[in-house]
Amino acid sequence: MGIWDLISWSTDSVRGLWQSSCGHGSTVITKGKEVSVDALQKVNHHGSAAISKGKEMSCTALEKMNHHLSDPETRSKISRVATDIAKNATVEGLKTIPGAYPTYKIVSKSISDDDQKFKSENKSKKQEEALKALQATVSKLEKEVDVLREQAARQAVKTKPRNTVFTRYLLMASSFNFVIGSAKFIFAPIERCLNCKRNFDENMKVLQKLLKELNTVKEVIELRLSAEIHGGTMQTEEVKNWLDDVQRIKTEIEIIERKAKEKKFLSRVFLGKMVEEKVVELKAFLRKGKAFLGMVKSFKYIIVGGGVAAGYAAREFDRQGLKPGQLAIISKEAVAPYERPTLSKGYLNPNPKAAARLPEFHVCVGSGGDRLLPDWYKEKGIQLILGTEIVKVNLALKTLVSAAGEIFKFQTLIIATGSTVIRLTDFQVEGADAKNMFYLRELEDADKLVESIKMKKYGKAVIIGGGYIGLEVAAAMSINDFDVTMVYPDPWCMPRLFTPTMAAFYESYYENKGIKIIKGTVSVGFNANANGEVKGVKLKDGRVLEADIVVVGVGARPLTALFKGQLEEDKGGIKTDGFFKTSMPGVYAVGDVATFPIKLYNEMRRVEHVDHARKSAKHAVKAIKANETGKELEEYDYLPYFYSRTFELSWQFYGDNVGETLFFRDDNPLSPKPKFGSYWIKDGKIVGAFLEGGTPEENKAIAKVSRLNPPVENLDQLKKEGLSFASKF
Repeated sequence: MGIWDLISWSTDSVRGLWQSSCGHGSTVITKGKEVSVDALQKVNHHGSAAISKGKEMSCTALEKMNHHLSDPETRSKISRVATDIAKNATVEGLKTIPGAYPTYKIVSKSISDDDQKFKSENKSKKQEEALKALQATVSKLEKEVDVLREQAARQAVKTKPRNTVFTRYLLMASSFNFVIGSAKFIFAPIERCLNCKRNFDENMKVLQKLLKELNTVKEVIELRLSAEIHGGTMQTEEVKNWLDDVQRIKTEIEIIERKAKEKKFLSRVFLGKMVEEKVVELKAFLRKGKAFLGMVKSFKYIIVGGGVAAGYAAREFDRQGLKPGQLAIISKEAVAPYERPTLSKGYLNPNPKAAARLPEFHVCVGSGGDRLLPDWYKEKGIQLILGTEIVKVNLALKTLVSAAGEIFKFQTLIIATGSTVIRLTDFQVEGADAKNMFYLRELEDADKLVESIKMKKYGKAVIIGGGYIGLEVAAAMSINDFDVTMVYPDPWCMPRLFTPTMAAFYESYYENKGIKIIKGTVSVGFNANANGEVKGVKLKDGRVLEADIVVVGVGARPLTALFKGQLEEDKGGIKTDGFFKTSMPGVYAVGDVATFPIKLYNEMRRVEHVDHARKSAKHAVKAIKANETGKELEEYDYLPYFYSRTFELSWQFYGDNVGETLFFRDDNPLSPKPKFGSYWIKDGKIVGAFLEGGTPEENKAIAKVSRLNPPVENLDQLKKEGLSFASKF
């Protein structure tokens, strides 16, 4: 590789190169003639002839080039002719300079070798090697000039200034400088073209990366605008102009990409400068787009929701292996995940010393694990983003938007939003917005209720609802010395689980504690005093109950609205598989919001209970990690489980409450420690079991029998054996 290859390759840039050469070639050659003639006339008449010949030949080449430049088929021929002329001019000039014979041989041989190599080599890698060879030759010529100058200087010391040898050496050096300078001028554009081609490929990669990032920013900005929650932080007109400019740039880049696919050297040379400019422009637009957005936070894993499931998922991530900064928990609440069931139990204890308060019941103490304090998350590199409500979700873009306009990007998302209480204001019940009316779901709700309990000591409390919250809060208010009345429309309490016989026991127990129960009716309105505080509850049957505090517990609904239309749903929840994967890759749903397959019954169900929240969160994290590592994991195999504790009572239920029921043991509500239970039998097998007042061992026994589904041959014998039947397994 050498001079021939490099000049021949200039054909790909012939238009830009020769247009430059046309403007500067004559000037350089004329200047070269003047310098060379003046020098060589004092040394040798042949030097002038060589330079003149070089000028004549170069001008001829330029005329041919201008004549054929518009014809693409002859461009390579033009370049070849110009190359031969330049080479011959260089060689002829060297031949006429006395003492330059060795250099003449080197250049001549290099040209000859280059002509042979050109026939077989024409790749971009060879072009770079040829450029290096040219630079080496020029460097060698420069060194010879330096040698000639040194020799001339030494000779000047020995002889007079007009000494013929000194003059010859000096003029020889000047001629060499001209030849080298001309060569550098000729080949500099070629070197720029080669660098331009090489930089084009690199810049195209940078351009594609920047364009991808710009598209992401554009989509997020559009999402922000559509949500209309930017709160004045984004200048709408300016943003719209930015979006228009982004579309323009994308169109221009598409044109560049189409031309680049032609894979022509000339095209890439001409596009090189344009690509460089687009890279600079894209960087500027990215900076401006990010300025519109503010800070965008990105995480490998995000858990949206800060309840029980979030805390247990975080612990499982840590156990499975988690790098600092990979996980974030985004919660509307202002505190780290805690055991929510405590709010309707120990949190309402009237004894300040016995009342549960944070940090006592942070997860995972509810299942016998360590308490995960806020510092634990910090130590593990898990970011708790508290007091932050997510109001917009785009799962396709893997983007969450907060009420404050913050943007969160994820690779994997766990939806653990849980449920929200059903409010009477949702049904436009008269006076339902009065003061001292409470719902119990979050810590803030419990704090407000506790404060009201202190303010309304020994007052009257009406509890609307006869389910979990109704029964537990009624017991707590009774313990706080309130006159308590329960109101619910069902024929008995806890109708989704209790049989009439079981419910009768608990209703009698509550009445013995002084709690009044009104069944079969509903509240239709509320009276308030001049301060807006609730004073009475109007029932559908016409009665009005006095009230200082009203607590409503009429049910809950899963928080799935953010994901409507983006995920497949079933039975009121987000449909998942046995690993809690949703219909969107990289998105999982756990706890109350998940409708998942229960293997034991071969059907899809949604379970609202803390036990499932804990276990589903752990299993989802295991599934995520297994998917990343390629490990196998069995599907979630859940046995439904519910429990409650009120007064001195404590019950547990396992399995399915379908089929025929069989009640056993002592159900006397006046017993100091009543113990009784029930089996559910379907298709001749036990499918569920309930036990009040059981020991840990007895509770394990009914859990086991509910999973094994043993056959029942004689119902009378089962009733007689009662709990002992379960203890056999």
